[in-house]
Amino acid sequence: MTHRALINRKVAVAAVAVFSALTFSVPTPVQAAATAKLLSTNFTLVNLDKNNPATGSISYLLDNGAAWPGVSAGNLSFSLPPNGGSIQIKQYFDPTMQPGRGSVVIASDNPVGAIVQIQARGQVPTQGAYTGFLEGRTVFYVPLAARNRSTLSGIANSQIIIQNADSDAVTVTVDLIPNAGLSGSYTKTIDSLAPGVSYYYDLSIETNLPDDWVGSAVVTALDGKKITVVANFFQGADILQTFDAFPAEDLGPQWIVPIFFSRLDNGLSTVITVQNIGGAEIAAGALAMHCTTIWGNTPTELNFTNPTPITTNGSYSFNPIGDAQLYPVGWAGTCDLQAAGANLAAIVQMRYYNSPSGNIGASAYEAVRAGGTDRVMFIPLVAKVLPNGFASVVGIRNLGTSATTLKLFYIPATNGNCPLSTCDINHDGVVDAADTIEVDGVVIPGSSSLQRNHRLGTGTQSSEAENTLPDNWEGSLRIESYDQPIDGYVQLTYYKNVSGDQFMAHRAFTRALP
Repeated sequence: MTHRALINRKVAVAAVAVFSALTFSVPTPVQAAATAKLLSTNFTLVNLDKNNPATGSISYLLDNGAAWPGVSAGNLSFSLPPNGGSIQIKQYFDPTMQPGRGSVVIASDNPVGAIVQIQARGQVPTQGAYTGFLEGRTVFYVPLAARNRSTLSGIANSQIIIQNADSDAVTVTVDLIPNAGLSGSYTKTIDSLAPGVSYYYDLSIETNLPDDWVGSAVVTALDGKKITVVANFFQGADILQTFDAFPAEDLGPQWIVPIFFSRLDNGLSTVITVQNIGGAEIAAGALAMHCTTIWGNTPTELNFTNPTPITTNGSYSFNPIGDAQLYPVGWAGTCDLQAAGANLAAIVQMRYYNSPSGNIGASAYEAVRAGGTDRVMFIPLVAKVLPNGFASVVGIRNLGTSATTLKLFYIPATNGNCPLSTCDINHDGVVDAADTIEVDGVVIPGSSSLQRNHRLGTGTQSSEAENTLPDNWEGSLRIESYDQPIDGYVQLTYYKNVSGDQFMAHRAFTRALP
């Protein structure tokens, strides 16, 4: 089983930044200098075990180490059906949980995956999402960080959130490395972080860095202790891109971008940021990104390289927005990245820029390391054209070189989020696992990708539409590949045009097919 963002028995959910701002007009510790927003969260748990239910407990800690006061009893435990059963816990609807920020520790008797959504509720929207971790590690890499950096989407600032995943207090260092041609290196030391507690390192108030700084970070727990790390990348008044940092054990010379967009008609592009982690710089031209179309665009293939050397722990971005002259208009594909002999980490940033509708949404997720062998993929939260505008788009990449057939299992939410009128498929008066909708025969070519677009209503004439799934459906998705490994991600979006940033994305969970 992959260890990608799973949670197992008595393992900390890495930097699950649980915010609860119950009264938005009252300032709380949720507000940070990197953003003027008051942020709240929800998280979704999904059972990854094929045969057994998952039951467990949830512990909440404030960032000062104290137990979180007022958490309702119903939010302290969970029980999930096997093989994709899920539950969503919304902190902002807890009537007694006190405002604050901190972390969560989940103990489960079987493997579960967790995703977190961060939201600015009752304000101009700001949203981000990320996945939890299976276990802590000693060293993490953050490919992109900024302090008061001028960008095309406004001033950018980073928050690096570090959680102690060890049983003892830990001292952590954060090495900040500027991009090539910039100045400003600094090492931050965080002393005696208590077990389970998260530390919020806000670069916007780090006076040891200059303004207009952009670079990367290396986060290290001293004495071999264990931590986890998540990054919030804010731009302008509303934009948030959230992503997991990369543990040293997950690095490699080859990475996969499931779906790459270059300046679509709606303004959407993807920016690929790659961090060079190792003992030597990457020479100019030695980092290669090869892309092939998934929509029949011309040209059918694209090739890019880094124009200048990438220093050790430095980063480079393949950017259709900032380097528009290098990239085609209205192009969609999937990409492979490699630099022979190097250790890399890569994130995918999805951004609307110059959108005709005025959409400024942005999101981020971790690229897929090449060489995966898992044939089952889980998406904890899927929604099809909900009345409030929420809907998801799932991107699936075939990691093998031969075509494979997919079987999709849509498992309805059983906590009332999937309405009886829509989701009681077998008409027995209850919504449960027996109402799972199966879609078979979806073919994906070798080394290619496809989308299942739940923003498209039933009856839409598109190869990406999921017309067997009724509108107003919500639940989880399990995808099984007949004979090739798969991986991917999900976009959590709002199909109605609204102000602010209501765009989120995160990686999928995967496991072996028994």
